[in-house]
Amino acid sequence: MYQVLIADDEPSVLKSLMDGIQWGELGLTVAAAVNNGEEALQILETGEIDIAILDIRMPGLNGLEVCERLCRKQENLQLILISGYAEFSYAERAIRYGVLGYCLKPIEFERLTCFLLKAERNCEKQNTQIPDNDLLDVLERGDLKTLEKILQGSGMEGEAYVAVTVGENPVQIRNVCMVELGREQYGYFMKNPLDPDSMEEWAAKKENLGIGYEKEKVSLEKLSGMLNECQVRAFQYFIDSEEKVCCRQSQSKNEVLHEIRTMIGANQWNQVVDSLIQLKKKGWQEFNVRYALRLCNLIHSGNLFREEETDYYVYSIWQLTSQYGNLRNMLERLEKDIQEAQESEEKQPVYSNMAFMELMSYINENYKKDISLTSAAQNCYMTSNYVSQLFKKETGMTFVHYITQLRMEEAVRLLETTKKSTAEICSMVGYNDYFYFLRIFKKYTGKTIKQYRAEL
Repeated sequence: MYQVLIADDEPSVLKSLMDGIQWGELGLTVAAAVNNGEEALQILETGEIDIAILDIRMPGLNGLEVCERLCRKQENLQLILISGYAEFSYAERAIRYGVLGYCLKPIEFERLTCFLLKAERNCEKQNTQIPDNDLLDVLERGDLKTLEKILQGSGMEGEAYVAVTVGENPVQIRNVCMVELGREQYGYFMKNPLDPDSMEEWAAKKENLGIGYEKEKVSLEKLSGMLNECQVRAFQYFIDSEEKVCCRQSQSKNEVLHEIRTMIGANQWNQVVDSLIQLKKKGWQEFNVRYALRLCNLIHSGNLFREEETDYYVYSIWQLTSQYGNLRNMLERLEKDIQEAQESEEKQPVYSNMAFMELMSYINENYKKDISLTSAAQNCYMTSNYVSQLFKKETGMTFVHYITQLRMEEAVRLLETTKKSTAEICSMVGYNDYFYFLRIFKKYTGKTIKQYRAEL
């Protein structure tokens, strides 16, 4: 833990700082708390303190004078000043001495926490030369050199076996690089193939849902693509509940999807419903979860749903499976969505302020969870189409746009006030797909997660 010194001549302020910050959670410890500048300087000159919080106006040697004496001697020391006076001259001198942050009294603990987190990151940069080997980040960047180094650490030379599991617990494997792909989703790069008995034993447990794997070793260049393919295979239980272990190659094309796309383009919605009914009776084997995702979004992108199509959008396989449970349920729900949309063409709903308040209450309480237009509608005893139209009328934005805005605002807050990892924040704000979260964050803020953290 990094060592912190606090100096302030007001006992109440010292106590407030000691009690108001979650030091342990930040990975910090208060090594000293003093009430004057002279004592603070003596301790700081030992070089054992990493971060100092100094009051500007202390009797004798004040906070600025302490900074002035230290700025040339200890360049790595992180300095934060606090003051009861908003004077530009103070701020100007603080900048000149390399002070990290400037807080006014009464102290806003969230603001101070932001400065402390930045100070800690600066300390980490100074004290380590270890590169960022986060596997998800490496895969996202397509950094093959770093990926190769990571695999070498587990005994793999240029190629590996690949698998993905969906379930509460990962498979216990030796010589493996494991990465969490989302909620209860684990990817594996392995030196040895998965043992069939181990797979069956894992799949037999109720809390575990599916395994997708590749029988042959995969080259370094193809690892990321095969990881995505194995993820699709791992969700095959959505199509067939009996197929919890899958290594079948996904088909590149599907004729059913092509036919439905043509029907939608011709506005032949009754024929679309007939196709969905036929699909429930036969043809499941031709489908995989990626096709199911495409079908769901394809139907909701049709002109029957007009501008509300984004409200129905399903962004990931996990969201699809969580929302519908299995393919049969999804097909029945799609039939119902089409029916509701057709009925709304003839009869516009009567909007209710009470209904909207109930809807907003549900959204604000649940936006960090796996919320969807369908789940919100069902909870409020409304149709999906009604909720979509009501939301657009009352807010001027789509349901999905509003949810995304809430989640991104929360993600930014967590980045600024906590040390949570990107994967943890992704899950905490309601996303179950790490890479989708990265794309949405960049679209919303104009910056990558790393860029945003670096500027804090």
